[in-house]
Amino acid sequence: MEMQGKTQLGKLAMELLWWLITLVVAFMVTQPLWRDFVQYNFVYETIAFIVIFITYTRYLFGLKYTFLAHFQAFKVLLIFVSIPLVFYLVQIFFAYQEFLEGQSEGMVEYDAFFRENITFNERYDILNYLTKVYTFFGIGAILIVFLSPFRMLVSFWRVYNKTGTV
Repeated sequence: MEMQGKTQLGKLAMELLWWLITLVVAFMVTQPLWRDFVQYNFVYETIAFIVIFITYTRYLFGLKYTFLAHFQAFKVLLIFVSIPLVFYLVQIFFAYQEFLEGQSEGMVEYDAFFRENITFNERYDILNYLTKVYTFFGIGAILIVFLSPFRMLVSFWRVYNKTGTV
């Protein structure tokens, strides 16, 4: 029984390490955006995409190495939370696409999103960077969250039937 406690403690330590890695990645990816934006809603959404993408990817591919592998209630919760989460992520992704379309039309009200005295080239560069990051992590998060209920259902079934796998 003592060995199982050490295993669980090691899995919990790995979970905390992965959350630290996730936060470092989110900071490093969004760090160039903080300086040029005044309204940070797209930066916050990018952070959410990064956290969801990394966390759900870990649970999708490495569930048996987490301390949640045999926690059945968490899997059921994740199945039912993932369904509306997919729709929400798609909604905020398309809201960013509408923002980009407004930018390309040159609307003046979009100047409120950026700091004062930003040049056209700086604005173009920061939007280009944000679009690449937002698209990568946004599409990745949407796909991973879409796939995760199926993986959680398989894992739930395996643990429930005591097949020896997660």
